Amino acid sequence: MWENMEKITQISYRERWRQLKLAHCAIPNYGNSKEFWSDKKNVQTVYLKRRENYQQETDTRLSYMAIPDGSRVLDIGSGPGPLTIPLAKKGCHLTAVEPSPVMREVLIQRIQEEGISNVTIIPKRWEDVAPEELGAKYDVVIASYSLTMMDIAEAIEKMQKFCRGTVHLFWFLTPPAWVRVNRDLWPLLHGGEFPGEPMADWLWLVLYEMGIYANLAVETKFHKSSYTSIDEATNEYLNRLNCTTPEQEAIVKNYFSSILRQYGTEYVLGDETLGAHIWWKNE
Repeated sequence: MWENMEKITQISYRERWRQLKLAHCAIPNYGNSKEFWSDKKNVQTVYLKRRENYQQETDTRLSYMAIPDGSRVLDIGSGPGPLTIPLAKKGCHLTAVEPSPVMREVLIQRIQEEGISNVTIIPKRWEDVAPEELGAKYDVVIASYSLTMMDIAEAIEKMQKFCRGTVHLFWFLTPPAWVRVNRDLWPLLHGGEFPGEPMADWLWLVLYEMGIYANLAVETKFHKSSYTSIDEATNEYLNRLNCTTPEQEAIVKNYFSSILRQYGTEYVLGDETLGAHIWWKNE
């Protein structure tokens, strides 16, 4: 038994992260983050419908980073531009890396509406971006809730290589509501267990193993997920959980009928999710 315990403690957090991401690949019907964010319905449901709720969190994040006007900034997994757009309006020169065509479509539309010309978009995953596409080093590198890479240490090493200033990472400190829903329902809907997501404690420990002694501040990432009805929650997760049969629909609806808490006209799922802001100066 002690030999097994010793082997477990010897596994690096880089490898633990990789193994958890590999477990996702082994789940039938689960797909991956690229497929999820390329689905227009998923983007509309998860981000665009609740965009107003995120504005306060975005403003707080920008305030904490305190990025000087005119900085050269790399935004990895920029999405529809919650950080890219305000930074570009401050005169920063942005490179936005975004693999999702749906996200890029919204980002381009917002750039056009704002009359912004200082944003370069790279339509790829961070892992696939070539050095010549990035050019000179950046004053600031940001990856905000986009750390879906299988080899997280390799992704961070690449960030370090192209940063002459500060790296800012934002990631989940406590599991978001959708992780709990997946863990509860995936075995009933598809069989097998949902392995969960690596959290910010693992991320910080990966950095520690790399010799990066980063700062960490706790932030609130999401408001509680709320719905106007049980049917609205059910319909959202039927799509997110790849449900195709009446039997699966009945399971999901019964689940939300039991777990949602009603406050007035709203049906609330879970609690607020805590996030972590991790940052360091690249020496």
